[in-house]
Amino acid sequence: MQNIINVPKAKPSRLERFGLFYLDLFKRLDTNHSVFDLTDAQITKRTKRITWKGIILSSIVGIVCVFPTVWVDVYFENKPWYVHYGWVTVVTILSIVIEFYLLFIIALKAVYQVSKIINIHATEDELVENELFSVKNILARAALELPDPELKILGIDPFKRVNKKNLLVLGLLYKAKIFLTNLVSKYALRLISDKTIFGVSILYEALFVEAFWNGVVIVRVIKEARLRLFGFALANKIALETLNENDLQQLSPLAKVGCLRAIGNAVVMTKNYHPNMIILLFRFQQMLHITKENKYDDWNLFLETLNTVSEKERNFLLDLFTVSAAFDGKLSDLEEENLKTVYGKDYGIYYPRLVKLTACLKEGKLNEALSLCKLDFVVG
Repeated sequence: MQNIINVPKAKPSRLERFGLFYLDLFKRLDTNHSVFDLTDAQITKRTKRITWKGIILSSIVGIVCVFPTVWVDVYFENKPWYVHYGWVTVVTILSIVIEFYLLFIIALKAVYQVSKIINIHATEDELVENELFSVKNILARAALELPDPELKILGIDPFKRVNKKNLLVLGLLYKAKIFLTNLVSKYALRLISDKTIFGVSILYEALFVEAFWNGVVIVRVIKEARLRLFGFALANKIALETLNENDLQQLSPLAKVGCLRAIGNAVVMTKNYHPNMIILLFRFQQMLHITKENKYDDWNLFLETLNTVSEKERNFLLDLFTVSAAFDGKLSDLEEENLKTVYGKDYGIYYPRLVKLTACLKEGKLNEALSLCKLDFVVG
């Protein structure tokens, strides 16, 4: 397997190992249910319960941990600057360390509970020997909001058409949100009420800002964990159904190569190597027994393949491309720009399916998503 994977950093980061440690500590309740035995309404209900629990706990942690910082800031406000800011700095650092630790635990527990709903362990197949792609590692990165490893699989480069400086800017923008929200709310309150409201310092508004953003983070973490778990379950299901129906045996050698080009170009257009796409790519690589690079991320070669294979094979490849493009739960601007080219005369058939499948994955409608993941030789 190592000959098809190129990972610059082969080991999980320390923070990821921290997440793995706690995921191993949580009690595992083995059941044999399949997530597809549950209705979408049942999955949504259980996920919402976990989400609200996470929001409440993270908000409480935010308020409790920020309170000492604000109290010290108010208490030492009229002291010499070095005393004032010395105390604020020390207490802030301690509070941040404690808050981050507790938030990590809350996020990891929430992600673990979502995994129990999906019950990956009932049909778990780790796909590859490399631990970076195991379910636990994928969940640990989702819970702690860690970036997935940069890698190339079979020569597919997800950042082939991406300016990496833009990725850095996007990351910094989110980190600035809390600071800017706090700053804007603080000065907005000062404009209408000076330094206090009903005798209470407006600095205490930081408690509510922190609680709000902690809740936002937990919601985003759970949604991403659910999406990754859905991707794992769907990839397994799609692979099983494709094998059972012997669809791959009907494909010509060029069409088989086209399968990896369909996924590879979806990866490039999505502009990231989302774990869902890795899982789907590995599933088809294993089923097709392909171990050599062959420009699977070349857009022009993919279009050429679509124009060369039979009509039925083209329909199968467009099905696979549609599923791959939707698997990360969003449509990039690059995808939107190129979809008419790849779908051609069938754009009006495949595009609505792509949009609907993307929405289902994003909204947690697993069974409806499965119904849109059918791979066959019929157009649409």
